[in-house]
Amino acid sequence: MQSADVDITRRVLFARAAAFATLLSLNADGIATATESAALTERERACRDFYLYGLAALEMLRARERTMGPTANVFRHVRALATAASRRVTTPNSDTLYSSAWLNLRGGPIEIAIPATESRYFSLALLDLHSNNFHIVGTRVTRGEAHHIRLLPPDATPKHGEVRAPTWWVWTQARTLVESAADLPAAHAVQDAITLDAPMLPATAAPALLAPPFSAAPVVQLAAMARLLDTEAPPAKTDQRFLARLRHLGLTTSALAAPDAEITLACERGIAEARRQIGDVTDAAPLVDGWIYARPSIGDFGTDYLYRAAVAVWGLAALPMVEAIYVRAAGPGPQASFDGARAHRIRFDRDRVPPVGAFWSLSLYELMPSGELFFFDNALQRFAIGDRTPGLQFASDGSLEIHISADEPTDARRSNWLPCPRGAFVLILRAYLPAKRFIEGRYRVPPVIPV
Repeated sequence: MQSADVDITRRVLFARAAAFATLLSLNADGIATATESAALTERERACRDFYLYGLAALEMLRARERTMGPTANVFRHVRALATAASRRVTTPNSDTLYSSAWLNLRGGPIEIAIPATESRYFSLALLDLHSNNFHIVGTRVTRGEAHHIRLLPPDATPKHGEVRAPTWWVWTQARTLVESAADLPAAHAVQDAITLDAPMLPATAAPALLAPPFSAAPVVQLAAMARLLDTEAPPAKTDQRFLARLRHLGLTTSALAAPDAEITLACERGIAEARRQIGDVTDAAPLVDGWIYARPSIGDFGTDYLYRAAVAVWGLAALPMVEAIYVRAAGPGPQASFDGARAHRIRFDRDRVPPVGAFWSLSLYELMPSGELFFFDNALQRFAIGDRTPGLQFASDGSLEIHISADEPTDARRSNWLPCPRGAFVLILRAYLPAKRFIEGRYRVPPVIPV
């Protein structure tokens, strides 16, 4: 019966993937987009493409408003692991403490000092306003030794060892592993030892741009993106041809700031199509044993604007594969979700536990109407299971079986229980410092099986 369940699950998932396989295409600019659900005019397609291009920058702007605090160039440390109450950034993890700083480079170079972390996993990523990780240091690079970064603004010429930022604002994200509650003081000491040396900026250097809410009119969304590209998030050279085409079709900063009826309507239809395509990204992804694997471009997207926009919605600030691998289980529901009305399980054979140099964890998220993913509040306050979860029970053959259900098991399975809501939920497995065979696709996560 178990092998039959596996076979049925695989056939359903692969059939579902095949149904969406024709969605992805490549346009003339080499940008991955999805097939349109309805015929669009040329200007409507331009609005769609502009939204896909600029959404990551707009989400970064929203993240800045939520997380920066009153001043830039200051590290703010999260002292407790994420819980169901953590709603500032979608798809949080419950393995690491975050240290975050928004860096304004208008005042000149900034110095960042990173302490020695020895065997503890640590990473510090620098993200530009397009959500690309343009520089990462930490355990993988420094092997736990102290490190120093001199960060330059976009108009500077770097010398040997210096790092030039692609945009005027940079989001610095540091992740510090916490082994247990008793380990929190030591993790806090690592956070406190991260220092910034930045020039003082006048009050007028504070952010001038505010992101419109997600519910704002489509033309307002595009107008905000246009202003952002003009001021704080200069496009890369590889984007110039693409953006020139959009401007030629009337999507200039001035036209979007004072739109006529035609542009307003084009924005509405174009953004509706863009949002549909973003939702289709997950459904159209190739499946392996029921898991959706990230594209190689994740975390440093290049011209893969559609994927960058999709990740900005459900996993803003995702790391590239060399640092961490994120795989998402493909359930039969919207956005690859599962229905908590039914129980599920995952069985890792002794030789199929994720191969990592740091750690792995399986997180469960409640799917919100907005498409955002947040931890599900449960009595056990368990939001993930991984290689450091206390009390896990392994079978006599060395295998590990994780049980996912809304109802608490009354037997030994409770030790390996991951609580879920009765509605839609999503499963994401994280693997930090993945082994080469994981990165190259020679290791695959076993399937999620309905019970």
